[in-house]
Amino acid sequence: MPRNVLAETASASRVSAELNPLMRIPDSPLAAFDRVDRALGHRYHLERLVASSQERVLFRAIDRMLRRPVSLRVNFYSTESYRAWFLNEAEALGQLDHPSIRHIYDIGVQEELAYRVGNWIDGEGLLDAIRRGPRPVPTVIRLARDLLSAIEHAHARGILIRRISPTSMITSAGGQGTVTDLRYSNYVLGQTAPPDPPTDLCYMAPEIRDGQIGDQAADIYTAGALLFVALTGQ
Repeated sequence: MPRNVLAETASASRVSAELNPLMRIPDSPLAAFDRVDRALGHRYHLERLVASSQERVLFRAIDRMLRRPVSLRVNFYSTESYRAWFLNEAEALGQLDHPSIRHIYDIGVQEELAYRVGNWIDGEGLLDAIRRGPRPVPTVIRLARDLLSAIEHAHARGILIRRISPTSMITSAGGQGTVTDLRYSNYVLGQTAPPDPPTDLCYMAPEIRDGQIGDQAADIYTAGALLFVALTGQ
């Protein structure tokens, strides 16, 4: 989607939210489920709510036309900066096509909702896996191959990921790792400042923490930090 269109849709959703007092951030997961089902249920059957925060909610859904499971990430309008951040991250993910990076199939804005649709990944968040203890060496080696291949793919397209943490990695039953989060990449932050600074700075290279753009070496740093935690559990 061209960036001028993204800007127009974000602006339209802001005006709509301001004019309609019912368009506010849902105050519970059930309210979020109902709101999204009313807006998008004609195309996507919501199976379950997987994760939620104030502005973002993740669902496992079924594409009614293609009859396949998808991840449906929804942003409820709160501020212009959050909306731009969400849309720019979706655009960044859409630039990449790699088995170890979540695929984006569609993006849209409907009234106060912005959403993006990606492939559903059956697996476990790396953070949950690490909480059970250090990952076996063969698993970490597989994760390293997937992670470095994804980084190489992103670099070839001019994207620096800049931060990969256990909360932004999913591991499948077979051990494949998938990056799901590009919210602090140079592609996103080159267009908008993050409304919320990252809390897991230990996964960012020192120059990134200092506010610099960074280079390809910064992604090797974040990969090394992630693999160290996976291998040691700390």
